Amino acid sequence: MIQLQKHNSPEKWAVSYDCRTAVESFDRTCLVTLPVDGADAQDGELKGLAVTDEEMARKAVNYVFETPGGMIYHGADSHFSNYFAKHGKDFNIDVAINNYGDNPIGIQDKMTSIDLLRMAENLRAKVIIPVHYDIWSNFMASTDEILALWKMRKERLQYQFHPFIWEVGGKYTYPQDKDRIEYHHPRGFDDCFEHDSNIQFKALL
Repeated sequence: MIQLQKHNSPEKWAVSYDCRTAVESFDRTCLVTLPVDGADAQDGELKGLAVTDEEMARKAVNYVFETPGGMIYHGADSHFSNYFAKHGKDFNIDVAINNYGDNPIGIQDKMTSIDLLRMAENLRAKVIIPVHYDIWSNFMASTDEILALWKMRKERLQYQFHPFIWEVGGKYTYPQDKDRIEYHHPRGFDDCFEHDSNIQFKALL
C-alpha cells in the first residue's frame, strides 16, 4: 500500500534509504540559478558557461521510491524531457508526481498540462498526480485542463494511465484508490437517521 498525504508544506518522506533511488533530474531552472560552476570567475555572469549533465546532477535529482504497494516517481521541478522514457523502461512506475502550472509570459518554469500527460505516457505510469499548481499565485493553473486533454486523447492514443487531482489535506492510497480521478474530502453525515431527529417534524424539507 502506498499512502500519500498532501500538505502545503515541505514534503517529508518516511521511506528508508534502501528504498530510494536518485535518478536524473530535468530541472533546467536550476542550471541558471547561482551558484553555477565557473560563474564566480565571470563576476556571476552565466553567459558562455558550459551546461553539463554533471552540473544538473550536482544541483537536482528526481527520486524513485520502492514501497510494498508499488513504485512512486517524484519528478520534483523537472521540465519535460525525452529521458522520462528511459526512466519508464528502467522502473515499473505506478504513481508519478510532478509540478504543474501556467507559465507567465517570458517564463519557462512549470510543466504544462500537455507536458504532464506526455511525462506519464513516457514513464509508463499508471497514475499521474500534478502538484505545485495551487501554491504559487503567479503560476496558478486549472486541473480541469489536464482532465479535458486526457479525455480528448486517451482513446485515440490508448493511454494506459489517468490523472488524479489531489486536494490539500487529502489522502491518496494506492492501489485502493487507483481508479479515482479526483479527490473530495469526506462529506460527513454518515450517521443520519441512526437516531431519531430532535426536530418538531418527521422530515426536514
